[in-house]
Amino acid sequence: MDRARAQWIAVVLVAAAGIGAQTIRSTEPADPGVLNLAAADVAAADSHYVDERLDPSFERELRAREIVYRSYAPASETPVWLFMAYFDQQREGSQVHSPRHCYPGAGWGIEEEVEVPAAWRDGSVHGLVVSDGSERRLVCYWYQTPSTILSDVMKLKLALTREALLRKPQDVVFASVSTPVDGDIDAAYHRVLPLARAAEEQVTRLYRERDEHRPDIH
Repeated sequence: MDRARAQWIAVVLVAAAGIGAQTIRSTEPADPGVLNLAAADVAAADSHYVDERLDPSFERELRAREIVYRSYAPASETPVWLFMAYFDQQREGSQVHSPRHCYPGAGWGIEEEVEVPAAWRDGSVHGLVVSDGSERRLVCYWYQTPSTILSDVMKLKLALTREALLRKPQDVVFASVSTPVDGDIDAAYHRVLPLARAAEEQVTRLYRERDEHRPDIH
């Protein structure tokens, strides 16, 4: 897959979250604080990574404060891509979209929606098996706020509204891990889940360290 098509995966999934949707401005905190997403030390066992760069046009489309985009085992036939985008505040003007609508618009067909058990915590990670006719890929994604981890868009919207009413930060990290699927989807699961766990844990750490220095939200 060429880099431009890989980047569209990140774009359409962020759009699915409705990041940038209207929020309750009258209760927005004056200073929600920010994360240093680049400080996330997401390591994969027996694998190295390279930092990738998004095309400037994709960055403008995302409107994220910070982006981490890495390719693990980039020389392998089955690399794993990690994408994280940090939104420190919500902006007006974008609609909530479903990945079921976004992927076809980007040239990808959705073959299957899956729930991947998250063995390191309660719940699961939402996943899609997508294909562009020449390649299949498993994409697992979630939305992580200071207080919860969600894969359902409407639950995310409700959580952000609740945080706004409580005058708490409304920041969100969107994260996805993806890898090619070559027949055996179980093998793809085993490749992405360790990286998903590591990414979740690092984002949780960053939120915790940020909030420890913010007495106004305790």
